Amino acid sequence: MKCFRSLVWAVWLILFVCRKVSGFGLQKNQEDTNLTVGNFIDFTRWLGIDYGQPKLRKRYDYVIVGAGPAGCVLAARLTEDPHRTVLLLEAGRPEMPLASDVPLSAPNLQSTDYNFAYETETQERACLGLWDRKCSWPHGRGVGGSSIINYMIYTRGNRRDYDAWSAAGNPGWSWDEMLPYHIRSERANIRDFDRNGFHGRAGPLSVEDCPFRSKIATTFVASAQQAGYRYLDYNAGDQIGVSFLQANTQQGRRVTSGTAYLVPARKRPNLHIVTRAWVTKVLINKATREVTGVTFIRDGATRTVKARREVILSAGAFESAKLLMLSGIGPADHLRSHGIAVLQDLPVGEILYEHPGVFGPVFLVRRPIDNYVRLEDNLNLGTFLQYVKGRGVFTTNSVESLMYVKSPVAESPDPGLPDVEVMQAFSSIDFDTGTGTPRAFRLTNATFDGYFRPIMNVRSFQYLPMLLKPRTRGKLRLKSTNPFHHPVFRYQYFEDDRDLEALVYGMQEAIRVTEQAPFRRLGVELYRRPVPGCEEFPFGTHQYWRCHVQTLTATFHHQVATCKMGPADDPEAVVDHELRVYGVARLRVVDIGVVPFPPTAHTAAVSFVIGEKAADLIREAERRGDHGARNKPADVPAANGTFLWSAPDWPF
Repeated sequence: MKCFRSLVWAVWLILFVCRKVSGFGLQKNQEDTNLTVGNFIDFTRWLGIDYGQPKLRKRYDYVIVGAGPAGCVLAARLTEDPHRTVLLLEAGRPEMPLASDVPLSAPNLQSTDYNFAYETETQERACLGLWDRKCSWPHGRGVGGSSIINYMIYTRGNRRDYDAWSAAGNPGWSWDEMLPYHIRSERANIRDFDRNGFHGRAGPLSVEDCPFRSKIATTFVASAQQAGYRYLDYNAGDQIGVSFLQANTQQGRRVTSGTAYLVPARKRPNLHIVTRAWVTKVLINKATREVTGVTFIRDGATRTVKARREVILSAGAFESAKLLMLSGIGPADHLRSHGIAVLQDLPVGEILYEHPGVFGPVFLVRRPIDNYVRLEDNLNLGTFLQYVKGRGVFTTNSVESLMYVKSPVAESPDPGLPDVEVMQAFSSIDFDTGTGTPRAFRLTNATFDGYFRPIMNVRSFQYLPMLLKPRTRGKLRLKSTNPFHHPVFRYQYFEDDRDLEALVYGMQEAIRVTEQAPFRRLGVELYRRPVPGCEEFPFGTHQYWRCHVQTLTATFHHQVATCKMGPADDPEAVVDHELRVYGVARLRVVDIGVVPFPPTAHTAAVSFVIGEKAADLIREAERRGDHGARNKPADVPAANGTFLWSAPDWPF
């Protein structure tokens, strides 16, 4: 009993530190930093997962850069053969399960050094109620990558996404060809759908129904069905409809790529995992145009390690692209502007898509249904005991159900392809009476105090519509040749007005669903206080909702396409369908940056299967003895920023 009490209080203490860290003033609004308690005290020495202290070899068969979802999968799968040696280099630290495993603490984790703490550029038409008119772009730094700090939402995407990748010149990536990888990775515990033939039961990655399900969730699903949306498994290829959330948790605790894939493999003698290792350059033999290894910095010392077969970049959509450019692979003019010798002229970073969203609409519940009014009221021993048993409010990330919608401005004419996802949360932002959640979303004091604070003592909940098929796209650029500098993001939300209109439609559909009889029986009403900055528009008008979206803009860190996958005759392609970088031998990119178009998915699930498929691709290349380069034809023009693809061109 004494040990049990100690565990409970340890969890309490870590959650308190995570929740209050931004209130200590340690996370400064400074460029290229995310200064937190973890920068001064390395808690992972005592509380982190032990990945060992391997003695570094001079040479490995494969060097993987980045321990995010795809990198962890790849390291675990490749080392299933004991004769194959793998080095996995990660810039961040190991996970601390006592802190990171609690789903409800997700916003607070973004105020830790598990986050690169990227920000957008100053926005003209979005993020108007956020600090400096910038949205936060969280990006995971640690073993597990963004799966340490994300919201654990598991959505694979629509079958039409994958078929579009294949039709665009990427054989092997269709839905029918990728579904086995989803099944192979998954260990499902989904009460309504886990035996429908689309889910795995023996994989390393736990996918389950959230143990916590509020009255709001069941009412939302019932109301959506009354509004015309069918109840379905959105991970079975088709999505227009509604369902409860499927999450990467196990008995209510977060599951990361590290805990799912690396922990079982970490003691293999042929796998070395090195944390706090910041890779600064890919080493390339200029004469043969073959990659030979990487340079990285650890504990202030610069080290070099060689790869017999391949170097694989799995550092994420931002860091993989940045590392390619620092190594001389990227847009020639941009590299020359920084004094970088051009080894391969490729459109790295020329495309950047993101899933924009919005906080709201918000609803008030006038009849007593539960006690989930304020977080602090639930910070008690009873709630912690529930969590230890795998139950209770701490097992939710706040999102409980998803509804997929097709807006009138959707680009694709296919009626089965949604362009908006509406997430239903059991509470609204005012549930957290501390500073953690508002700071995670960069809400200004004026925005929070003027809109959310007035309902702190009222039972409320909100929706989070997310645009799945944005037309707006941006670019990623180097800030300098300093490998520790953040990239520059040239991305303006809602450059295409139809992106804004689609989110407004998603909000209006959420309101229509909440007007159905099941919600009326709960005494639910729309929160009608104007968002600060939108008072000039009559509440509820089309112009008002446009202003709401532009002021309370949300981001879901789903950036893709910086290292786009495509055929050799695609001027925007960086890698081929086997994820090999064009023109450079023994180099692949294996992460979400290769996805060519914005998917109808939260990108973690896609990252996992990219890693699974890449493992097979690499094993096949090894069998053939083929690690050579694939070149583009000499007459393929450079990418010029024009759209080469549009949804109506899909073969459906």
